[in-house]
Amino acid sequence: MAQFGATTAFRRTLPFSESQVLIEIAPYLKKTLGLVDAEILSVQEARQRESEPGFTKAIIDTSEPGGPAIEYRNV
Repeated sequence: MAQFGATTAFRRTLPFSESQVLIEIAPYLKKTLGLVDAEILSVQEARQRESEPGFTKAIIDTSEPGGPAIEYRNV
């Protein structure tokens, strides 16, 4: 809070692009977790795919700034 102020802290947004950070570290996550693939989706993109297998509304709805939702599946 000292760095960005109370307004930024309580606005529930981040002063950086969380999705961009996740995209940049995706190769590290894949290697470390032994994943074949990883998709980083915005909430809007995930909601468009809700009808597809593996996309759970409850998990999509828990995603918020600073706390991304993560869903693993074995295909």
